[in-house]
Amino acid sequence: MAVSSIEVRCGGKRRAVAFSDGETLLAALRNAGFSLPAACGGRGKCGKCRVRINGVQRLACRAAPVEGDVVELPETAGGAILTATVPVAAPTPVGAQEGIAAAVDLGTTTVAVRIYDLKTAAELTTRSAWNAQAPYGGDVLSRIRYTMDEPDGLHELSALVRRQTEELILDALADCGRDKAGLRSVFLAGNTVMQHIFAGLPVRSIATAPFKPVTLFEAPTGDTLLGAELSYAPCVAGYVGGDITAGLLASDLCSAGGSSLFLDIGTNGEMALVSGGRVSCCAVASGPAFEGAGISCGMPALSGAVSHVRYDRGFLYDVIGAVEPVGICGSGLIDLAATLLKLGCIDNGGRLLPPELAPGSLRRYIRPDGQGNGVFHLTESVYLTAADVRSLQLAKAAVAGGVEVLLARHGIKAGDLSRVCLAGGFGNYIDPKSAMVLGMLPEISPERLHCLGNTSLAGASMAAVDPECRRELRSCAEKCEYIELSGLREFTEAFTDNMTFDITED
Repeated sequence: MAVSSIEVRCGGKRRAVAFSDGETLLAALRNAGFSLPAACGGRGKCGKCRVRINGVQRLACRAAPVEGDVVELPETAGGAILTATVPVAAPTPVGAQEGIAAAVDLGTTTVAVRIYDLKTAAELTTRSAWNAQAPYGGDVLSRIRYTMDEPDGLHELSALVRRQTEELILDALADCGRDKAGLRSVFLAGNTVMQHIFAGLPVRSIATAPFKPVTLFEAPTGDTLLGAELSYAPCVAGYVGGDITAGLLASDLCSAGGSSLFLDIGTNGEMALVSGGRVSCCAVASGPAFEGAGISCGMPALSGAVSHVRYDRGFLYDVIGAVEPVGICGSGLIDLAATLLKLGCIDNGGRLLPPELAPGSLRRYIRPDGQGNGVFHLTESVYLTAADVRSLQLAKAAVAGGVEVLLARHGIKAGDLSRVCLAGGFGNYIDPKSAMVLGMLPEISPERLHCLGNTSLAGASMAAVDPECRRELRSCAEKCEYIELSGLREFTEAFTDNMTFDITED
């Protein structure tokens, strides 16, 4: 088979990349280690793998590389990967044990590694990267589909992310002058699908009812990584995984008094309610809108993404990396929709009004779409369509519906919550007020709202160093009562009720 090469330019650097006959450009870039987004899994539907080939914009998944091509990739290094965590209880040193422990947050979008000195429990360093599986799909269902459609798909995805995690750990060890021979243990937390793929376990059963995984990782698997013992965070169900139980550990909600709500919202939305000694949890298919996929100008929180929007005699916005805007990420989308709702450009049914029906001072931002709706232009290249608003409606209705079911099961109201904890990038970057305007979050006073950062990494870190934390983690998982929302009448009703927007005056 003939092998040729192209020149790839990214972030001011140039590199020769080999490709084989019959390969797509996306496959060649993937094999070379470039993590180009492809939310649809390379089916040419999402439009997220756009690159410039000899100056012409093309989809990498639909382009065949040609010897001598010059390919320009978008700069993704400007995107911030969330590794910050709120202070947690100091782990207890293992005692006289020498060596290193590694904690891993295995996200669908990112992978983060933190290493500790076992003798002192001191944090040494943190490394992170965009999940190398991204070209195979932006969500877990796309990756499940890949393992089912490709004969060696499961092994391919597993080997890819295991190799990436090993490299992150080795880089972290090198950062602090340590050797892999000192690595004693690795503790990994991720959603149920990601943990299965990492372990090389089939995920087909998680994709269809009753969504039953092969394992919940309650017991040791005997797995290793870089020669060290590898432990997985216990899961609760197919779509409530180890990242959530690790988050509950880090937030100390399982043992806290009062009534507390824990939310980790992304492509999938996982949530837990702790009240009266009970812990109930559920998952909703919140869709890809919050991650930028499925939105006309949507993109991850990378350089060039509009991250926040406000109105003050005109539309003002923040852009990650302080560069020209090229798209909008989830936090910016929520801000923009909430702002347009308050300004009367979106009605309570979710219709994005055409220019003739919009407030006069705002008509210059809106163009007709030919179907009786408007297209709002924040800039010439960053805009919002009626279909985008619909996607956001579906996502917010799913989240709000899940919350309502949990509250009803515990017989309490939103006003009874003493704490609402937001985990992950959702909680770290969005403006909670905008989410409340849309009806996605329950309206509560600001002092009861807590943004906790990367709770999956925080919980994994605690479990990596302290055996007692590992026991608490398993106890927390055992306490969780899982509520399957699929086909549940009360969720269907709550979802339907939350499809509209409740427009109120400030």
